[in-house]
Amino acid sequence: MKRLTLFLAVALMAGGISTAQAQTQQERLMRHVYTLASDSLQGRKAGSSDAAKARAYIEREWKAMGLKPLWDGSYRMAFALADEEKYCNLVAIIEGNDPKLKSEYIVIGGHYDHLGVKRGEVYNGADDNASGTACVTEVARQLLARQKELKRSVIICAFDAEEMGLFGSSHLANTMAELNMLGRVKVMISVDMVGWLKEGKSLKLEGTGTLAGGSVMTDPKTLGIDIPIHNKRFENSIFTATDTEPFAKRGVATLAVTTGLKSPYHKPQDDANLIDYEGLDLVTDYMAALTMRLANHEGSVTSGKVAPKHTNKVKPVNLGIGIGYNSAWLGFPDAAFTGKSRMGGQAGLAMQCNFNNTWALHTNVVYTYTRTLYPDVNNLFNVSRELNQQTVTVPVMVRLNVGDRSSSVHISAGGYYSYQWNRKSFLGEETYRSHQWGLGWGFGVRLGYNWDLSFMALYQVNHLFGGAGLPKAYKNLSSCTLTYYFL
Repeated sequence: MKRLTLFLAVALMAGGISTAQAQTQQERLMRHVYTLASDSLQGRKAGSSDAAKARAYIEREWKAMGLKPLWDGSYRMAFALADEEKYCNLVAIIEGNDPKLKSEYIVIGGHYDHLGVKRGEVYNGADDNASGTACVTEVARQLLARQKELKRSVIICAFDAEEMGLFGSSHLANTMAELNMLGRVKVMISVDMVGWLKEGKSLKLEGTGTLAGGSVMTDPKTLGIDIPIHNKRFENSIFTATDTEPFAKRGVATLAVTTGLKSPYHKPQDDANLIDYEGLDLVTDYMAALTMRLANHEGSVTSGKVAPKHTNKVKPVNLGIGIGYNSAWLGFPDAAFTGKSRMGGQAGLAMQCNFNNTWALHTNVVYTYTRTLYPDVNNLFNVSRELNQQTVTVPVMVRLNVGDRSSSVHISAGGYYSYQWNRKSFLGEETYRSHQWGLGWGFGVRLGYNWDLSFMALYQVNHLFGGAGLPKAYKNLSSCTLTYYFL
C-alpha cells in the first residue's frame, strides 16, 4: 500500500479507540477497513499471527462498545483444522426482550481472514472482507443502541478460515446444532464484500426466497433507506460460496449480502483506498434496519424454502428448454456406400422425472432439422443428393447421475420415436417413412443447478424408405444440446 494510504490509516487511528464514539459511522468504517487491510497485517491469512492481530482489533472494538460474548465470558470460539487449534471465530450476542421471541436468533456475520502473502505481494483484502467485518461491527453498534426495541436476539459473528473452505462458519453451525440452538436460528446473514456499492450499482441480496415475503421484507423504501438493491431468490453459483452455506445446508433461511465482484477480487490491488466508504455507510444503515425488522417481525420469518444448491434433495420433476446442433448420416447395410453428414439444428423441451439423486427417466420433445448427403439410388455415378428432414423426435431414456447435483455427470440409454412430415424425395413419391424409431444412448455434465450439456446418439431400427424395391437405409443422428432447467 502506498505511503498516502499508510498516512491515512495512521491519521484515522490517531484518536484511538477511546474516541470511536466521537467519530461518525463512516469514519469508524474507514478506520476499521484501513486497520484490517493494512500492510502490517500481511493479508490476515487464517491461522497466522497477523490474523490474530486482526482478531484482537475486532475484540477491542466489540468490548469498547459493550457487546456481550455468546459463551463463557469470551468472544473467542477456537477450533482446530488438521489437529492444529490455531483458528478462532468471534461470537457475541445482543439479547432480545420479548419473553417468547428472545430465545430465537438472527445471525449476522462476516469473515475477517484473507489470503495472506503470495509471491511476495500482500493481499490486503479490503473489500474481501474487511468491508464486511467493518459493516457487521457497526451494525452491532446500531443494534446495541436500540437493544430495548429488539424482540429476537441477534448473534454477531466474525468468522475465521472462510477463504480456506468456510471452516469458521461450519464450526459455528455444527456447534449450535450440537447444543440444540440451530433450530432457533431464523435467519443467517453473511456480509461478504460490500465495499464497492458505487461500482456494483446495487446491493445484492441472494436468498430472499428463503424469507417469508422476502421482496417485501427487504424493501429499502419501507425501511426508510435510499439504497438500490437487487433481489435474487436463491444462491445458485457453483463457483462461489460464502458463510451462509453451512447454515443453509442444515435448512436455515439465509441471506448472502454483497456489492458483487467489481473490486479486485483475490488480487493484491484490493486496498483500503479503493473502498466506497459513502456506499459502505449506506449499506451498514440498511443492514442494521433490515436486521431490526427480522428480529422484530411477529409472524413467520422464513418461507421454508432452501436454494437448490444447498440441498441434496432433488425435485420429483425438472422441466427445461434446450437448443443444439446435430449431425445425421445414412447407412446402407446392403450396399457398398454410406451417406455423408451435414450440420443441422434442433430445439425443444426437456423433462426429467427423478426417482432419487441417482436414477431418473429423461425425455425430450425436440424439433430437429437434419441434412445428409447420399448417392442417387438409380444412378450411383450421379452427384450425391441432399436429404433434408424435419421431424419431431421424442427420446425416452433412463439416466444415471454420478456426483454432486451442481456438477454431476450422467449417462443415458433408451429408445426414441420420430415423426417426419415432409416425406417427398427426389423420386417424386412419398417414399420416406413418417414414423421412425430406434435406440439411443448419451452422456453429459450438469453445469450448476440449471444448466446441462449433453451428447446423444440415435440409431434408427426401422429403415428409412417405405417404397418397394428401394434399398434399406437407416438414419443415424448425433447431437449436442445445451439445456436450461427452469423448474
